[in-house]
Amino acid sequence: MNIGLYISPAHAVPPKENSILAPWILVHQLAEGLVADGHDVTLFAAKGSKTKAKLVSGGIDPAVEKLPEYGDKDDYRAYVVAQELALMREVIGCAKAGKLDIVHIHQPVERLYPALLAMPAHIPVVITFHDPISPARFAALEKLMELGNIHFVSLSKSQQHGVPFPFAAVVPNGVDTKQFIPDRALPLHKRPLLMTGRIVQQKGFGDAIEAAKRSAMRLLIIGQEYPHQKIAHAYFETEVKPYIDGKHVLWESVVKHEHLVGHYQTAAALLFPIQWEEPFGLVMIEAMSCGTPVIAYNRGSVPEIVVDGKTGFIVDPEKGVDGLADAIKHIGDIDRKVCRTYVEKHFSLEIMVKGYEAVYKKILHSSGSGMSSK
Repeated sequence: MNIGLYISPAHAVPPKENSILAPWILVHQLAEGLVADGHDVTLFAAKGSKTKAKLVSGGIDPAVEKLPEYGDKDDYRAYVVAQELALMREVIGCAKAGKLDIVHIHQPVERLYPALLAMPAHIPVVITFHDPISPARFAALEKLMELGNIHFVSLSKSQQHGVPFPFAAVVPNGVDTKQFIPDRALPLHKRPLLMTGRIVQQKGFGDAIEAAKRSAMRLLIIGQEYPHQKIAHAYFETEVKPYIDGKHVLWESVVKHEHLVGHYQTAAALLFPIQWEEPFGLVMIEAMSCGTPVIAYNRGSVPEIVVDGKTGFIVDPEKGVDGLADAIKHIGDIDRKVCRTYVEKHFSLEIMVKGYEAVYKKILHSSGSGMSSK
């Protein structure tokens, strides 16, 4: 197949920043996997991106590099949108030239609508949602669906809940099981608890801190705080920072994605007490791939990823910190090898790539579109 993968040129692929930018990481991994499977892949991404696919950047530099030049956030956002639309025009040019069988968009979604009006009607467009699909988005998504060649993909079944549009498939994210590997057989009592992700209220860092305190275990937080976002900054300053003492609660700002491996490997468990309907939660499969069990609230995609009592514990949110603390007592009941094996069988990069290959083939065959090569 001739496959076009598109992602916002806000960042390079893979991203260079020490920030939480999962879509850019996953698109890079998908492109490499599709190339390895013999497909003709064109990656539409920012200039300087690294890939074995054919890179088309339109000469567009990563927008984040221009951020220091913009004192006004709205001006910067407008600049990013302009670059995104310019890059989408590169996609449409290739589609009109007959170089693509199918186009797969990852980020963003709705604001590409003006450019997608020019997409040839016979070219199917797959859109993967990497964030929640709230009712506020429905009107814009309906306009996209009216184009007739748009096909939605979710990361989990829970992500589709309440969404009044058909989905072509569910394709869970994958993790590089060759990179995220078990290691370091430390005694359980020497292992800290771990929590990683964006330091915002929705992630439940406050509950994790209190649960660790009740369990008399150290908690290592690897997370990005947002000093320029009023609500997020206030949450960090009041609910997280006061408890960071370097002894019982430790904090390390965001590290490069690959450097998380060692933290997962040495953790007793990953805490995931989310306060919202998380559409996936990549950190859960990264932890389990390293043999680390997950203790999470039963929200969003959690029951689709964690096997209660086998790869971790799923806690009723109504039980709150009490439920987390109780689950922590039983960490030793989880076989870390089972965590690893479960990810290999259900959430590897190879499985993710095969999932998308199946989606592409299904859509192309159902639409009657021609399909080049493999």
